[in-house]
Amino acid sequence: MYKKKIMLSLALAVSFLATNQQNNVKAEEVNDQNIEFKSTIPEGYYDEVLEGQKDTAEYIKNMQLENQKLTNSDVETFAVPIPDGSMGNTGDILYTPSGFSSTSLPVGGHEAIVVDRYSTIEAMGLRQDTDGVRYWTNNFKERYKDARAYTVIGATASQKQSAVNNAKYELYDPYNYSFYEKTRTDAFYCSQLVWRAWYDLGVELDYNGGTAVWPIDLTKGSKVKAI
Repeated sequence: MYKKKIMLSLALAVSFLATNQQNNVKAEEVNDQNIEFKSTIPEGYYDEVLEGQKDTAEYIKNMQLENQKLTNSDVETFAVPIPDGSMGNTGDILYTPSGFSSTSLPVGGHEAIVVDRYSTIEAMGLRQDTDGVRYWTNNFKERYKDARAYTVIGATASQKQSAVNNAKYELYDPYNYSFYEKTRTDAFYCSQLVWRAWYDLGVELDYNGGTAVWPIDLTKGSKVKAI
């Protein structure tokens, strides 16, 4: 399952985007592309491809609604082959004590939730074009020297995918600079986003239950383990 829907569907989308000098690809144009994968991929993958194509179109549409141009870094979010520094699997938590999601964050560290081997969802602040909740390339180990991966103990594949879906629902929300307001649902900082994705499934990962949820708070509890 690691050669997931996004790898297959976005291989088509990336090729299409690369030939568009104006970067004005319309979501519906991506949907109209005729996929001929059914006879060349393992049984059961075709539905994954179609779902991935839908995710791609939604991503492009949201970028256009924000009047943002698709750049090379956006395309690299769905890089093929697997990026150098890729870590974890769907629903896993990536953590570094040495990075920051915002230079105004009073406590160090940064976290991401893994979409798949190719991409993550992360909340970043003080970044002009990528401020807030965005897709990022899953090259976490390359970005941060002290990068670690954690998985939620006992979580099923369905639960892990649901946690990712919860994070996807918050895509393009702004960054939450009110770090002690972790229960906000209109803006997110990095560890708050990961915490909320699992909290909405009834899984409490904040080991001390404080008014803020710092990156390290999601790594200390008994519900996660390093992988």
